Amino acid sequence: MSNVEIPPPPPPPPPSMQYVVEIPLSYQIQTSTIVFEEKASRLELLVRILWSFLTTLVGLVYSLVFGIILAVYSIVASILNIINFFAILITGKRWKPAFNWQLKLITKSATLNARLYNYSLRRMPYFGLMTDKRPPLEMEPEPSKTPVGVLA
Repeated sequence: MSNVEIPPPPPPPPPSMQYVVEIPLSYQIQTSTIVFEEKASRLELLVRILWSFLTTLVGLVYSLVFGIILAVYSIVASILNIINFFAILITGKRWKPAFNWQLKLITKSATLNARLYNYSLRRMPYFGLMTDKRPPLEMEPEPSKTPVGVLA
């Protein structure tokens, strides 16, 4: 017998992924710079009470509307998951329409979260008494405050 060692067989190739989908998000997380201003308006301080009510109301209505839309999407996604379960059980393959619906649900959820995050970030300096500049009521990010290429 000789002392020749037989090398182990090479490892199997990694499994190939058939479905790799990048989720396109249409909203970006915005950034901004806050400048310290020593002088503060007393009248503006009183206006903040009304402004706080209005911006909270807009955020609440917006959240409710999108919450209802996402709830409907989630119910349909749950039904499609049950159908997809049986399709995988019987055929051994995933059902493409269920995959696409889940992708749509994830995209809409991420978009809503990015919009609400931007909205709350715009409000924080004003209600934290850091500036007298009132934030806009809209949910869209300000193009001048959004870094290029940073996705939510």
